Amino acid sequence: MLRRIAVAAGLLAATIVAVPHTATASARTGPDPVRAALDKAFAEATGGADGPGVQAVAMRNGKVIWSARTGRAVEDPPAPVTGRTLFSLASFGKLILGAYALHQADKGALPLDQPISAHIGTKLPGAKVVTPRMLLTHTAGYPDLYSHPSTAPLLPRGAEYDPNRPFTFAMLAPGISEPVKPGTRFAYSNTGFIILAHVLTEIAGGEKALERDVRRFLAKAGERGDHLTGERAPRHRLRFAHGYLDGGNGKLVDYFTAFGATGVPTDVYGLPFGDGMFAGTAFGAARFLDALFTGRRLLRPATLDAMVKPTALSVAANMPYGMAALSVEYAGLAWKGHSGGWGGFTSMAATDRAGGVTIAVVNNRLTETDAAGATWAKLAAAYAAAK
Repeated sequence: MLRRIAVAAGLLAATIVAVPHTATASARTGPDPVRAALDKAFAEATGGADGPGVQAVAMRNGKVIWSARTGRAVEDPPAPVTGRTLFSLASFGKLILGAYALHQADKGALPLDQPISAHIGTKLPGAKVVTPRMLLTHTAGYPDLYSHPSTAPLLPRGAEYDPNRPFTFAMLAPGISEPVKPGTRFAYSNTGFIILAHVLTEIAGGEKALERDVRRFLAKAGERGDHLTGERAPRHRLRFAHGYLDGGNGKLVDYFTAFGATGVPTDVYGLPFGDGMFAGTAFGAARFLDALFTGRRLLRPATLDAMVKPTALSVAANMPYGMAALSVEYAGLAWKGHSGGWGGFTSMAATDRAGGVTIAVVNNRLTETDAAGATWAKLAAAYAAAK
């Protein structure tokens, strides 16, 4: 449950198979059936002011058409979610990092079919064979480093876990094993995106240089650091929701306090975790997808088309996935996006490219059910029925 996951995989199997500025509902300028339908669906999907912290946003062609928030960002002492509350975006960050990597490919800095040894040398297992395209499409074949004996003790519930100690790629590298038959099968891989972040770090000239370049890339989507960031900073602490895990018997475990963190746990977002590098708001996630898929401001058209086209290997695995982008057929519409879950947070955001509409949901509960995904599904269905 603690690992970064693509929680939309369950939704996928079931279905194919400005900022929020009111307490619990959208801002209205007049009667609108879409806003009314989304209000109703949001109220049905969430637990109200005493429930989980939730933000949700719908955008159409660059404009917010609806937004809502509800619940608590922190349980004790109680604090409500606001439009500026930050959430870990977990594996949704794979899509952001993937888009940045493809931006580097557009510039010629990251040839997609050249072995990654060209950038990081040959010490890493598989570096002479694995390519950036394999990392982006989850076909590199790297086993999970989170369960490897060398790294598992460093991670949550491990004997050596310290949520106040920054992680480095060197700490995680011993958990990277030889890839299994690279390029021959689809296997969702957090390890692959940690390696991708390492490759991009080497190309940029270090972590700080990569963070600066990613910041410039996000600025092309209109982001100035308030609603979407991959940089850990003390100023974010007071805006961050706490993540909550299911402790059994209806009890919640505060991920921020259970393991002794004095601030935002160092594994919640940021480098070296390329599988979950970003934190933000629902507005930030929605605006990024809108710029990428609707505004088409971030990548060359051919690159964007390649990003969203599911590979044959992913289709065979019943998880249609391109390069860091998941395809979801839901409510009669074709959505492109990603989901995530880690450290008590879940996220789901996707764009109906034909209609130019993006829906994003973030939530600070990670239980056996996908809270953000379930809310997103209700909102997507309501939008499809009312549009």
